[in-house]
Amino acid sequence: MDSTGPRFRRPAPLFASVAEAIPGEPDPATSTDLAHDSAQALLNGVYRSADPEVVERVVGLVETEGLGDLAALWSASPETTLPGALWRLYVLHTWVQRNGDDVVRRYREGSRTVPGLRYLSGFAEPPDVEQVRRTMDHILRGAFTGDLSLALVRAGAVATVAAHGTAHLADREDVDEDEQARMMVQAERLLSTGEALTAAGHQAEAGTLE
Repeated sequence: MDSTGPRFRRPAPLFASVAEAIPGEPDPATSTDLAHDSAQALLNGVYRSADPEVVERVVGLVETEGLGDLAALWSASPETTLPGALWRLYVLHTWVQRNGDDVVRRYREGSRTVPGLRYLSGFAEPPDVEQVRRTMDHILRGAFTGDLSLALVRAGAVATVAAHGTAHLADREDVDEDEQARMMVQAERLLSTGEALTAAGHQAEAGTLE
């Protein structure tokens, strides 16, 4: 491994109170506390701020800090914890922003199977790429400024509808067995993400998401 390559950068601008207490790379023994503390610090910091610039920085966190940095903090957290839920929400948001055309294709296919979830997600019918991206921005923003529970449940609906669409496309499209198998794995992962986000949303509503 090239030791001269980029190292993990603690997102100090957003987690200053947590980052200052960390002398170097996170110790595995304290990684759970770090994940929870950083997620809670981010959530609380936005709730206490009336500055729209702070909100936009949080929505664009991946663009400034990198998805890999969040992974180092949150990706190993259980799915129904605050850091685990926020990690999945940011991953879903990043997928929608970077692969809008693919998301719309899968979502349109899946919405025919689970129409109830289609309404819960808040996507227009028929969805287009820019509208889907704006709606996903709104969902992420709402997690920090409005109703965390509703935002997580809506994101769960998006992932679940896309999961059904991916599975249908794998069965219908003219693809080889390897590609079909890859798409089915993607469908399973999307479904797992959707279920995890929905469960976390219910916990947030009950006040037990930590």
